[in-house]
Amino acid sequence: MLWFIIGLAIFFAVISAALRRKTSRFQDPNASERQIQEEERIKAGSWFGGGQ
Repeated sequence: MLWFIIGLAIFFAVISAALRRKTSRFQDPNASERQIQEEERIKAGSWFGGGQ
């Protein structure tokens, strides 16, 4: 019975780590996408604002 509880704990720890890794992997493209959008916004602002 003790091995069963230890096995469940390891199983849930592995799943939790995998989900955490998956979410952190998807945060980086979003951050770079936001950076690209911000740069495009600045370029568009300078283009339409007369370069001020």
